[in-house]
Amino acid sequence: MDRRRLILLVAMILLVPLIFFQLKKLGTPKPVAAPVQVQQPVVETVTTKWVLVAKDDIKFGTRLTPESFDWKEWPEELLSPEYTIRANNQQAMENLAGGVARSEIYANEPITERKIVMPGTKGVMAALLRPGMRAVTTRISVDTAAGGFIQPGDHVDIILTSAITGLGATGGGGKRFSAETIFENVRVLAIDQTFSTDSGTGASVIGSTATFEMNQFDAEMLQQSVAQGDLSLTLRPMGRASAPGKSQASVKRKGGATSMTIYRNGQPTQVAIRGQ
Repeated sequence: MDRRRLILLVAMILLVPLIFFQLKKLGTPKPVAAPVQVQQPVVETVTTKWVLVAKDDIKFGTRLTPESFDWKEWPEELLSPEYTIRANNQQAMENLAGGVARSEIYANEPITERKIVMPGTKGVMAALLRPGMRAVTTRISVDTAAGGFIQPGDHVDIILTSAITGLGATGGGGKRFSAETIFENVRVLAIDQTFSTDSGTGASVIGSTATFEMNQFDAEMLQQSVAQGDLSLTLRPMGRASAPGKSQASVKRKGGATSMTIYRNGQPTQVAIRGQ
């Protein structure tokens, strides 16, 4: 046997095991990967209770009825001791009917006893007053009260119109008058004996008297101003009713005249009141 054939035979002998191994490897199925365990999300159960809420927006001074309320599920962890729970008070709607809202309550807001004045417990008007404030009443007319479109809960400015004396008459012998805003951003508590408005009262409340919320000093000044001249009310925009502003005046006597310091949004302005 020649050398060339011998080399070829040896190479074939060496390749046989390699070919056998490769064929065996091709015949063996690939291992299947173990399935991945997918963790299911943990769903926490939220415990709720039924809470008494306002069914719709309730305005200041509104007399409540059972239709003013509704029950709504509330997370137990967010409950306040002041909330009314249905499980503890099934007749809450009927029990609170006849009460008066002492402040505005928004739709779906939980009802608390401190926002409601119940009849027979205390004077309704006294309960509507904020601490340190007084209720003072003065006469009004349709032509001096924004045409009768001022409602309880609105905020107004009060203008004093008075005759000027001691300055001489005009050429025609007529009187001269001055008009000044003496109070700003005053809350109206009631018109006559109406201290609430609803859809049945219409767009205006016509009355002969208005009750305002003022501090003690302002109440005295208002009554003094009634004797000085005529008072007119100007209605403030709803968006600015809660804007910071003072309705507080201070009095300084100068001889026979009275000067009044009016605070408009915190800025003092001297106003002279004559004709006493």
